[in-house]
Amino acid sequence: SISWMIQANALPELRQESAQFASMHSDVLQDALRRLNKAYQSFFRRVKAGDEPGFPRFKGEGRYRSMTFSHLSKQLIRTIRKRMARIVVPKIGHIAIRYHRPLPDGKIKHLTLHRKASGWYVSIVIEIIDPVEVPVKTTIGVDVGLEPFLTTSDGENVSNPRHFRESENKLGVAQRRLSRRKKGSRRYKKQREHVAKIHEHIAKQRQDFHYKTAHWLFLQGEEVAVENLKIKNMVKNHYLSKSISDAGWGRFRLILQSKAANAGLTLTQVNPKHTSQKCSGCDSIVPKSLSVRTHDCPHCGLVIDRDHNAAINIKKAAVALRGGVVVTNTPETPERDRSAEPCKTCGAAVSNKPCPLGQGN
Repeated sequence: SISWMIQANALPELRQESAQFASMHSDVLQDALRRLNKAYQSFFRRVKAGDEPGFPRFKGEGRYRSMTFSHLSKQLIRTIRKRMARIVVPKIGHIAIRYHRPLPDGKIKHLTLHRKASGWYVSIVIEIIDPVEVPVKTTIGVDVGLEPFLTTSDGENVSNPRHFRESENKLGVAQRRLSRRKKGSRRYKKQREHVAKIHEHIAKQRQDFHYKTAHWLFLQGEEVAVENLKIKNMVKNHYLSKSISDAGWGRFRLILQSKAANAGLTLTQVNPKHTSQKCSGCDSIVPKSLSVRTHDCPHCGLVIDRDHNAAINIKKAAVALRGGVVVTNTPETPERDRSAEPCKTCGAAVSNKPCPLGQGN
């Protein structure tokens, strides 16, 4: 079969024969071949796994929206003032850029130019020294949902902004207008840009929310624990698929991973099995449907919000994976009246009725 290496070795000869190829930098041509190779490797992997394969689609000139350069020197970036700079891109020339944050010290690995609806953007990948790992003192369990967006093991909630739902009507009007335009006309292209800008605005809102929420979580503790959810299977539920996609759980998890890696913190993913059904007070299984929003344990009397209960179980699972000790009531614990005391695990009110399993009050 034709591999990436065979095609890459043929590029010098093609550049001599074609003026169009010669006008492009070799890094850009090699990156296009890497993307093609990655698409086919993913296709073969899905076929082997028995998933729906999805044969790679041809992307014409109008759908190719980025180009990547390698082997660039940091000396090619010259700062003009605090947030402005000029960068020399091979075969293109000088480009003025605006920083959104200072560049760290390190070697440039890749530089990618992206074309979006609102303009051009530059992404620079820099190789830096790994941060010193911060020892874990506090673990925060996080249960993601649709309403609220997440609940922590401390009982704090973050509401779901539903960015797509908020702009859905506006987007629908713009898409219907686009469908009435003659394809390829000037008005069609203008309306298509308008639709793309709405999509980009929604994506930026969601990304900003995810980054700020991730930053806030890691301020609460050195370790954040989440469920390793199979989101691809969850969106097969047609009643919830749009809301799950709007929440962006998968993207949020990637941002948490990035935040943890950059700061030397810890993100732990635990098995989601029984996190909502298990009682965080006595570890008994209490079955409940999605419509039941309160966890009411008939064994130990714990009454708590369903998501808060799941977040505590996620935290306990992460601590157990790390080799920590989770303190629970044992038969040797002296019995005492806890009717006026909160639960030590979560602070929720605990009833004083006896446990049917004989595990205390």
